[in-house]
Amino acid sequence: MRSIIAMAALCVVAACSTPGIDYAARLVPPNTAAVETRSVDVGRFDGPAGNWYEGRFEAMLANATFDGEPWFRIARYSDGTVPEGQRAGIYEGVIDITEYEAEEYTQTVKKCVEWDGIFDCEHREDVEEICLREEVEVAVSPRLVEYGTGEILFRATYYGHSSHESCDETYWHGRRGRRHDGHYSYGLFGGVQPPQDMVIDALADTLHQVRVDIAPRNTTLKAEFIDEAIDPVVRADPRFEQAVKAGRDTPNASCMVWRDLRVAYPDAPAVTHNLGACYESAGDYLGAHTLYAEAAEQSSAISGAGQPDKAFRKALARMSSYRSGLQLLNRLTGEEAGWEQFPDIRTSPESDGVGS
Repeated sequence: MRSIIAMAALCVVAACSTPGIDYAARLVPPNTAAVETRSVDVGRFDGPAGNWYEGRFEAMLANATFDGEPWFRIARYSDGTVPEGQRAGIYEGVIDITEYEAEEYTQTVKKCVEWDGIFDCEHREDVEEICLREEVEVAVSPRLVEYGTGEILFRATYYGHSSHESCDETYWHGRRGRRHDGHYSYGLFGGVQPPQDMVIDALADTLHQVRVDIAPRNTTLKAEFIDEAIDPVVRADPRFEQAVKAGRDTPNASCMVWRDLRVAYPDAPAVTHNLGACYESAGDYLGAHTLYAEAAEQSSAISGAGQPDKAFRKALARMSSYRSGLQLLNRLTGEEAGWEQFPDIRTSPESDGVGS
């Protein structure tokens, strides 16, 4: 029965997934100042478990790789290892416990109180246990300060969570609380700080969040299809739905259909956009950008409101940001901008960059 339910859940997920083509991508976060500051040191993180976090933060920086190579270089300002002519900075910050809740409750369980041998229980009895349920929320606010100028190049706040639950016959009441007027108050409300290990578990949640925001990464993106045509003539063409579905399993075949549909319906925004998705997945970001812009204009003309439909506008903005990130990578790494050398789709609609 469980396997049937699991299979049904997977089918629902597959049916609801956004149609498109997955491709390997090189993603640059929006804060380019943090990305460009590759010589870094780690200073103080004031607050609970600050020393632990400083060490893990530095390890996160040292282990941040892109295209298989380290992105950051740990620079010790005190020993003069900051390179000449390069931007350098120091990460520091503040840690706060934003919430700590503790709750005691009792439960009755059957436990073996007499054994005949290993794994052989002779007699069980109801035993009352006292249980403790705890939850901790933390906020970490790192900032990147430029070496030499003191300018804050990056600042953000990240949140982490941890929880713990335990039950014991020998547990004593009030372990996470304070007694007031004959009763206990628990957690921060009772003036009690959370256990150090729970704070550390919650802080560990934030390190990956910071990594994603300060350095480029290799990932997988999806060039998404518009799965519903605005104009009824295109919507009635069975090839449209077939091409949307084919994108999941046979992207090359799908892109060949989009190319044909583009010839048949040159002013259809969904067709123009979806051919742009093919160009994006093939690495022709200039061609994709051009088609996304054209699809947004076509969508705006059809709607009559002067603004492109949200999906078209979103794709255009995303591709603009993505190309800007690649240009930054080219400048920082000295790579050839090969992704700009594909032919322009407006003058070469039969480019081999699609579906090949």
